[in-house]
Amino acid sequence: MKVGLLHPRSGIMGMWAPAMDAAATLGAAELNAAGGILGEEIELVFGDCGFAVSQAVDAVDTLIEVDGAEVIIGGHTSNIRDAVSQRISSKVPYIFTPQYEGLACGPSTVAIGSTDQELLGPALHWLRHAKGAERFFFVGNDYIWPRMALSTTRRLLRRQGGELVGQAIMPTRLADNSEVLKKIAASGAQVVIQALVGLCSVEFNRAFAAAGLDQKMLRFGLIVDETVICGIGADASTNLFTAASYFAVNQSRSNDHFLELYHDAFGAFAPPVSAASVSYYEALHVLAGLARDLGTRDSRALANHLHRPISRPAVRHMLDNKPVGQIPPVYIGRADGVRLEVVKAMTR
Repeated sequence: MKVGLLHPRSGIMGMWAPAMDAAATLGAAELNAAGGILGEEIELVFGDCGFAVSQAVDAVDTLIEVDGAEVIIGGHTSNIRDAVSQRISSKVPYIFTPQYEGLACGPSTVAIGSTDQELLGPALHWLRHAKGAERFFFVGNDYIWPRMALSTTRRLLRRQGGELVGQAIMPTRLADNSEVLKKIAASGAQVVIQALVGLCSVEFNRAFAAAGLDQKMLRFGLIVDETVICGIGADASTNLFTAASYFAVNQSRSNDHFLELYHDAFGAFAPPVSAASVSYYEALHVLAGLARDLGTRDSRALANHLHRPISRPAVRHMLDNKPVGQIPPVYIGRADGVRLEVVKAMTR
């Protein structure tokens, strides 16, 4: 059974590609050793969706029509998700893996990642009560995910208390951050909330520290994971926090088992594991569970099944012994050099 992996392999999001490829390879090998998908081995095929809708649609067409993909697993930004859903509608199932806005998915599509509200709600509460933060500044890239995260931040601050003292929406490319940093410095903010993608996050946080702001205020970054923190570097990660449903340092039987398999396969210096790559591993097990529950691996049958709205809990019940599990938890992480340490486990 050919499974198409759709994620950026270059550009501002290309940093995640090696770990995502590795985690998917591990998941496919694990399932194949157990008999594959209803007796048929998984074969992975790879597509580069980039950041533009046109490139993503072309990549999907190639995966399905040329490479013969019978399933698409997408680990990319939300701005191309709906276009992919429409393109593959009723042809093949589409499993969307990243943290996202929580919006309803298109046809033949199911999302398995955590939502911004699930992570931001507990994180803002913790920042206010554990760190005494009341004034927040929001920085995000200019597309649907950060703009929705900004709306979520406003709504949560109104509900919980706290003040949004400023905001900046920045291009989805590497840019000069100096004017935004001046605005932040003059805002009186105690915390800078970030919804920046990949290299945009790396460059912003390096500039933030170079300007000396890391000693004056806290940073909270959505999708500042183990890969991003390595890019930011130890010298620029002081007072940087994040929240996620998975950190590689989590100690549990399921995560210890996953990491043992991962490093046995790819070595001690394998690409850093994060929520982005673990979700690819999970998506393959979701695919196996859907096929098992329906008693078919036929791509059209699976795609038609996903035309009906299916909740994340309904698909995540297949992941009870996997690193994140059936019900994604919420962890607050703190940068410690180029590592992320869990400082608080919270309920949503």
